[in-house]
Amino acid sequence: MDNSRFKCEIQELIERHTEGVYWDFKQQWHNNNVDLLHDIICMANSPANRDCYIILGVEDRTYKVIGVGSENRKNQQNVIDLLSRKPKWAGGYIPEVYIKTILILEQEIDVIIIKQSNNTPFYLLEDYIIKNKSILKGAIYTRKGDTNTPKNSTADLYDTEILWKRRLGLLYNPSQRAQFYLKDLENWKSVDNESDKYGIRDSFFYYMLDPDYTIHFTDDYDVEVSEVNNRISGINDKNIGSPFYYLFAFCNVSYHTDFSDSEKVVLYYKDIPLFSSSIESIDEGRTQIIPPENYWNPYYIKDSLRYLMFEFVFMYCCGSYSKEAKEMILRVIPVYRDDGEFYEFRNYIQDKGYSYEKIRSQMFGEILEKFNAINIENYKIYENSYETEDIAEELKRNKNLVINFASPDNEHLEEITRCLKMGKMLVDWLCDWRNGIL
Repeated sequence: MDNSRFKCEIQELIERHTEGVYWDFKQQWHNNNVDLLHDIICMANSPANRDCYIILGVEDRTYKVIGVGSENRKNQQNVIDLLSRKPKWAGGYIPEVYIKTILILEQEIDVIIIKQSNNTPFYLLEDYIIKNKSILKGAIYTRKGDTNTPKNSTADLYDTEILWKRRLGLLYNPSQRAQFYLKDLENWKSVDNESDKYGIRDSFFYYMLDPDYTIHFTDDYDVEVSEVNNRISGINDKNIGSPFYYLFAFCNVSYHTDFSDSEKVVLYYKDIPLFSSSIESIDEGRTQIIPPENYWNPYYIKDSLRYLMFEFVFMYCCGSYSKEAKEMILRVIPVYRDDGEFYEFRNYIQDKGYSYEKIRSQMFGEILEKFNAINIENYKIYENSYETEDIAEELKRNKNLVINFASPDNEHLEEITRCLKMGKMLVDWLCDWRNGIL
């Protein structure tokens, strides 16, 4: 969330003159880390099921903005260190927190943002004690209305059940449960040489903890059989151009040149298809990709079925280069945390004058500066596998490097390079926007 909108949200909460299930006010930073950790755990287990806020620098009773002092003040790294180094967390699940500082009435306000998570309940496996204050091992702390569970107590059975149901995906509809299950990649199992839903004797996958969820790979039956072979072509054929620019960021395309999108994947709940997509296959089938959202402005949403299936296909269907391929491709395709971040960032860059129509014609100002700062090299030693291995190692070492591996004879070479630059620009810009480096 950009600072202006975030500031407006915090101001609105202060003006309510009350605390709530997802926000709490503190006059200053905690004197004891036990108190701080307890507040964070309660918010991480909040039934609000959204990002929660601990707002520091506001009086508890009067809601007067007084600002934070320097005593005990912490930055984001201090809080992350507290969470990761000191207590022992059940299952290794640790709340994700961020700290933002904003100015309200010319006073500095620190806000601890506790990100929404489905890994609830968060609790400790050992007591955490400082100066006669303690958080108890195994205790479930949550928040009811504007009140935290006391440190010497634990949440009641109903609230605890809700938190466990959230982790197991039992509070949600079939599509939402599928999102939970796809994040649990280790619990998917393939069935080989058995007939799938289409009667095809081939492998398919089911989720071991809920076998009603299955994933099937089939030929694209929306395509005439006579057309399938025509859709298996060289990666540099004239019909494979800039819309597939991200494929050319992967070094193996320089000497494995086939391309196909004649296969598709379908995720089922029982007999209900929840998601289906074509599969883009390159590198002699060793790299298979669920294409991103939006043909002309590609992106992924991290918690969407599309992105989760993208991760699934890379884990189960790709060859030895899959990890490198995925990492290189995501250097030029932005991945947003959720729909909210996508719309906020899109609005932000539009306010800066960004649009694909303008990018394709004329750029100026900040956008032109960002675009020109991106360097995309064209691979000049095409089809030399020995050289490609050296370049692959360089790509692994330099996480900022992007190379266009399209053939020098590819008639779309210039436009592919341009699209790679735009993609890299957006990935870098999104990172800076998240970190407040603007």
